[in-house]
Amino acid sequence: MASRNTRLQRDRQRKEVPSPDSRMQEKKTETIQNRTWYGMNATVIIGPGFIHRAGWGRLLIPHPPVMNWLLRRGLTENARYALSLTHEFGHLQSVPLSVFYAAVNYAAIIAVGQANLMKIIVVFVSTHAAWEIISELFTITRDARFYRKCYEEVTIIPRTIFWFITAALTLIGWIIVLP
Repeated sequence: MASRNTRLQRDRQRKEVPSPDSRMQEKKTETIQNRTWYGMNATVIIGPGFIHRAGWGRLLIPHPPVMNWLLRRGLTENARYALSLTHEFGHLQSVPLSVFYAAVNYAAIIAVGQANLMKIIVVFVSTHAAWEIISELFTITRDARFYRKCYEEVTIIPRTIFWFITAALTLIGWIIVLP
């Protein structure tokens, strides 16, 4: 077993293939700060690993980048990183709009006396889907030419899945909210 491992290490060195350990060390945490249009300093932390963190000051919310994973399938590392970063800042830029949207939805189901746990959960998921749409629209409009160029050679299927699912979830929320 030891000779096999030594042989693999020697082959990797000869072919200059990085070992899994060295690739993990190359992935470092990057912290980017930017000012939002409403005056708060927003922070996005990409890496290490699968979890991103976004927020303001010390209030950083860790989350898996599920939508970025889906939307950025097939992109180069640089394009994936740039668009994911813009998407995360899109969430932070659109917080006031998203909070207002959520408040209107919750007020509507409470005002008609239809609030129950299931409807509250569905409206929460629907509101989050709308927030994902807003954030991706921010990403597209931030630099539409760059966005189009990134996706020139990439299949449209993951983006179609994203738009279909988020639009459907948003519409389901409207159906529940509207009497």
